[in-house]
Amino acid sequence: MNDKNPNMTPTEAAKLLGVSTRTLSRWHALRVGPARCKIGRKVLYRREAVDAWLAQNETQPTRSFSGGTA
Repeated sequence: MNDKNPNMTPTEAAKLLGVSTRTLSRWHALRVGPARCKIGRKVLYRREAVDAWLAQNETQPTRSFSGGTA
């Protein structure tokens, strides 16, 4: 990804997220993935949208581990 261009191709977004481009397409169809823009036939992902989607999908531990022997 170019630092001056805030947009990513599906290949770049998939690489960043560690998934395939097919998974990104499937997520879009299911409305569960990051937001994307479509200009003509070209699909782009804004870096801000991908970062926001990642932040929204973070999970926090429900409890801390306090077991073990002392």
